[in-house]
Amino acid sequence: MLPPPPTSFDSSHVPALRNSGDDKKSSPAYLCLKRSIYYFRYALPKEPRLHWGRSELRLSLRTSYLRTARFRARMLLAEVEKTFLEETMLEYREIRRRMNILLQRMLAQDHADLSEKKALTIGDTTIPYDQLRASQAAMLLCWNSEKALEKLAPTCLVDLFKSGAFTWEELSEENYLQIVKAYNEMQITMHRIEVARLRGDFLLEEEIVGRDYGKLPCEIKETAEKEASLVPMQVAVEAMPPKKNALLYSDAMDRYIHQKLQDGEWREHSVADHRGRLGEFLLIIGDKSIESITREDMRLFRETLRRLPPNRTRVKAYKDKNIQELLALKVEKTLSVTTVNILVEAVGSMLGWYVREGLLDVNPATHLQIKDTRQDIELRQAFSADELSKIFAHPKFAQKEFKSPSYYWIPLIALYTGMRLEEISQLHCADIYESSNKGIWIIDINATGLDEEGRPKLLKNKNARRIVPIHPILIRLGILDYHADITKKKHVRLFPDLKKSEGAVKFGKQPGKQFKSVVTAALGDASGKTFHSLRHTFADFYKQRGLQNDYFRQVFGHELPMLAGKQYGEKFPPKVLYENVIVKLDYGSSINVVF
Repeated sequence: MLPPPPTSFDSSHVPALRNSGDDKKSSPAYLCLKRSIYYFRYALPKEPRLHWGRSELRLSLRTSYLRTARFRARMLLAEVEKTFLEETMLEYREIRRRMNILLQRMLAQDHADLSEKKALTIGDTTIPYDQLRASQAAMLLCWNSEKALEKLAPTCLVDLFKSGAFTWEELSEENYLQIVKAYNEMQITMHRIEVARLRGDFLLEEEIVGRDYGKLPCEIKETAEKEASLVPMQVAVEAMPPKKNALLYSDAMDRYIHQKLQDGEWREHSVADHRGRLGEFLLIIGDKSIESITREDMRLFRETLRRLPPNRTRVKAYKDKNIQELLALKVEKTLSVTTVNILVEAVGSMLGWYVREGLLDVNPATHLQIKDTRQDIELRQAFSADELSKIFAHPKFAQKEFKSPSYYWIPLIALYTGMRLEEISQLHCADIYESSNKGIWIIDINATGLDEEGRPKLLKNKNARRIVPIHPILIRLGILDYHADITKKKHVRLFPDLKKSEGAVKFGKQPGKQFKSVVTAALGDASGKTFHSLRHTFADFYKQRGLQNDYFRQVFGHELPMLAGKQYGEKFPPKVLYENVIVKLDYGSSINVVF
C-alpha cells in the first residue's frame, strides 16, 4: 500500500517576503522603496542561502516610478526563480513539462498499437470505441475536487513513480495534489486526442507531438552516469589522431536537416530553402570534412558570395555557368549584404549545432557577417502614393485582365490588411465570415483545417494567428461576392486555382511573380519593390501617423512589447480593431482607379 504523502515540508523552499516599513502599500512583496529608489528583494531558498552566505537577494531597480519598478521586478523574479528554484521546488511548468513527455510516449505507443479498437457491448447496447474514450474523458473531468484527487492519488502516484517522472523526494504536502491533478488532465487530453485520431483529425495532437520537452530527470541522471563511466575511454580517444574525412559536409548537412525536422524546428515546406542556403558552401568550397573547415574557408566563402550575381539559377545568362565562370564575368550587380549574411549565417548555424553536439571543437564561422551600413528603415521599402497609382492603373488591375482572380485579389487584400503573401494564398473559404458585431466581416488567420488534398495551413509564428477585419474598400470591390461564389462551388480554399508543386512549395509563388511583373512594367526593373512591399506600405501608413499601437500590432501579427499586453487579458475584439485600425487606413486618391 502506498504510504501517505509527506506531511513535513521545508518552508525555506518557498520565498517568503513581506513589505518592509518603507514600502508603498501598493508595492508587490518583492519590491521595497529606499531613499526614493525601488529595490528588488528575494528571500533565498535554503541551499542557495548556505552557498551565498546571505538570506536574501537585493538589487537596485534604478527607478523611482512604481510602474517601471514592477515591470523590471517581474522580469527579475522570473529569472531568479528559474535560477534558484528549478532544483529545489517543482513548479507548475515543470510538472506540465514532465506530463507532456509522458503524453508524447503514450501517443507513440498508441500509434504503434495495430490491434483493433473494439467497441464495448453491454447486453443489447454497443458503445463505439470513440464514444467510450470520450465518455472516459468526461468522467475524468469530474475528478477535480480535492477529495476526488486524494482518492486518485495512490494509483496516479504509483504510475508516475514507475514511469520515472517523479520521486518521493520531490513530493510535498503542498504539491502532491497538483501533480495528481496534472496527471488526470493529461489522461483527459490523451482520451480526446485518441477520439480525434479515430475521426481522422490529427491537428489536436500536433502541438504535443511536434515539440521537444527534453528528458525526465531520471534519464538525465542516467545519461550523466553513463558518460562519467566512459571518461577514461573518451580520454583515450582524444589522445588518438583525429580521423580524416570523418564527416563530409554533404553528410553533415543531411544529418542536420533531418534532426531539425525531427525536433520540430523546421517544417517540410522550408527544407528546400534551407538546403539551398547550405548547399552554396558545397558549390564554392567543395565537399570537405566539417572538422577540416577553417576560418580561411569561411572568409573565402563569404568573399566569393559578394562577387556573385543575384538569381543566378533563374537568369538565362547565368544558369549554365559554374562559380569560376560567374566570377570571371565581374558583374556589376551582386548579391546584397543581407543575402550574403543569411548564407554565411546558415552555414555558421549548422557548424554551431555540431559544436553543441560535441562533434566539433570550435565554430569557424562565428562573427563573419558583413556590417550593413544601411538603417533598418532603408531595408523595408514601401510603395509611395505615386507608385501605387501606377501599379493599380495597369490594365491587369484596372480592367481585371489577370488570367486568375487570385492574381487580382491577393495584392489588394495585402494592401488593405497587411497580411503576408502565403497567409492570403492559403486561406480557406471558412476563414472569412461575419463577426458577432453585425456588419463587420473578418479574415480569420489560423492553422486549423485541411484543404481538399489533406494539406494543413502553415503560419510563420504564434503571433500570425489573428483576426483582421475586412476594409470597406475590399467589400466595395466585391471580395464578399467572390467569396460567396467560391463557397457556393463547394471549394475549401478561397483561391482553388493556386497549386503547389515540387518547384513551387508555396501557394503564393505564382501570385507573387504576377504582381512583380506588374510592378516591373509600371515602375521599371530597378525599383527594388516586391510583393512584400505591400505589407511595408500598410505598416508605413500607420507609422507616419503615430498609430503603430497595440491595436495595430495585433492586426499586423506582431508580438505586443509589454508583459501585461502579452500575458494578461483577452485579445482585442473585431469591432475595436475595425474602428481603431482598419477604417483609419486611407491611401487617398492614389488607387481610386481600381474602382
